[in-house]
Amino acid sequence: MEAGMGWLKLCALAPLAAACLLSSGCASTYWGNRGRDAKDVLTCAFGLGLGVKARVGPLQAPLLVQSDYTGLRCGEFFVSPMRDDFWTYVSEAGHVVDQPFPSYVREYGTLYSGYEIFDPGGFAELRHKRVSSQGMGVFATIDDDPRNDGFYSQVECTAGLIFSVKLGINPGELADFLLGFAGIDLFADDLKTEGEVWARK
Repeated sequence: MEAGMGWLKLCALAPLAAACLLSSGCASTYWGNRGRDAKDVLTCAFGLGLGVKARVGPLQAPLLVQSDYTGLRCGEFFVSPMRDDFWTYVSEAGHVVDQPFPSYVREYGTLYSGYEIFDPGGFAELRHKRVSSQGMGVFATIDDDPRNDGFYSQVECTAGLIFSVKLGINPGELADFLLGFAGIDLFADDLKTEGEVWARK
């Protein structure tokens, strides 16, 4: 009889204990980080553009002028306001610009191709996920942020014929997501309770 009462008390207290754990800052931060890591794995964005581009890490084949306006990218869902003049918009590098051919730019004093800027907002900057990459020649590109490790494991393809679609997967971010359940932050992009990224060791 006493054993039965003990099990009854345990069953009654278990949901309360779980609720307390989930409501604690530590647990909510943990699951929040797992959710953000999951969003880092896939890319699916829609916009306007002409041409095609494929990128595997730092290697790329850019033949595209394109701008993303909505979707999931850099670990954030986003919707960008559209401009009246699409071609002026992309030439100003307002969101995403992929130069189709190497060209001389006075501001940089160099030949470049595949220049791209993308910041969806949210935690992208804090987690070092936004893209600001400079094409090196025609077939290679590097990101300006030395902590944006996910940039170098991204595999994606973009195609546009007025309307554009960008699809991608990131094996490195997938590893970061799975290892995160064991407390291993591969890309040092998890947030602390104060809304700061853990310092890289």
